[in-house]
Order: sequence, then C-alpha cells, then structure tokens
Amino acid sequence: IANVRSMLNDTSLPNGQTKTLEDAMNALTVLIEDLDDSSRTHPAQDQVTAITLRPLIEQVFRWQLRLLGTPHAVLHLELSTESVNWFPIRFRHVLENLLSNALKYRDSDKGESRVAVLLNHHAESLGLRITDNGLGMPTAGMMTASEFLNRSAYQRSPGIGVGLAVVKLLIEQSGGALYVESDEGKGTQFVAMLPRFDLGDYLS
Repeated sequence: IANVRSMLNDTSLPNGQTKTLEDAMNALTVLIEDLDDSSRTHPAQDQVTAITLRPLIEQVFRWQLRLLGTPHAVLHLELSTESVNWFPIRFRHVLENLLSNALKYRDSDKGESRVAVLLNHHAESLGLRITDNGLGMPTAGMMTASEFLNRSAYQRSPGIGVGLAVVKLLIEQSGGALYVESDEGKGTQFVAMLPRFDLGDYLS
C-alpha cells in the first residue's frame, strides 16, 4: 500500500484515475486494519478487560456489511461512555450476531437500512440496545429471547435461531438477560442487560 501511494505521488495519471486508486488504497487499508483483530486470540478471554466501544462497534459493523453485501446501511451510535469493563470475546460475539441479524433482515423497500447501537450505564448493569428499521415481526411488544426464538422458528429464516441462541447463552452465563421488541414492518430492538464487572474479574 505504501509503495502504491508513493507511485501515485509521482504518476502522470489523470486526476480521476488517481482519485479512484487513492480510494481503493484507503478501503484496503481499512480492511487490513479490521482483519488485525488481536482480541480474538486474547489468552484471558474469560477475564474482564477494558473495551473501547466506538472503534469496536464500527469495525464489527463494517465487517458485517462486507459479509452480507449490504448496501445503503447507516450506523448510529449513542454511547454514555467510550469504554466498558466486560469480557472482550463475549462482547464482540454479541455485537457480531446482533448486528448481523439487524442487517440480514433489512427491509429493501425502505431504501436505507438504519441500525442504532445505544449503551447506557445503570447502577448494577449495562444496557446495550441494538435497533433496526428492518422487516420486524408481529408481536405484542417486548419478549424474552426464548419467546422470540420460538416465534422466529416458523416465521423467519430457520438460521436465525443459531446465532441468537448462542448470544442468549453467553449473556445468561454472564448473569445477564436478553429481550426483544419487534413490530412487523417497523423493525426490531434487542436489549441486552449485562451485569457490571470489575477489571480482572473471571467467569466462575
């Protein structure tokens, strides 16, 4: 990448072609940075560490866009803090699956897919909300994750239960809970209530 950038400075290519190459190099740089995910091989994955939220969420969102080939998706972040103390591998896995679900069940008739990630501190928990404007499901309001998975089994793609079931298990193993609110044609909101931990804590 560095060599290509150096050549672009010395080239006699037309401005339009130079701009195209520069954009390609920028995109490739971001892709390589996203691939460099040292947290996946962290030796203490069941130990609480400080997680920097914004770059992680943006990285996971970009990666899911690539995997699903999703066009016109917009991410909105509303974070009460830029860092939380939690289990890094588990937290990333929760993000990956919930963001993937939001993008996978987008409503193409709406033109633009919107996903919002909100995180708030509570006295003894963290409230993580992931909301989309996708297809949604007909419901009577807020459901537990188990109720949502049961209804999804025959109303949506059969693959939906695998990732969400793992997310539900990871959250509940950590002492938290996962809830879902979904309205047909209006989208879905996942609410993960995560217990707070101190740095260095382990799962027992």
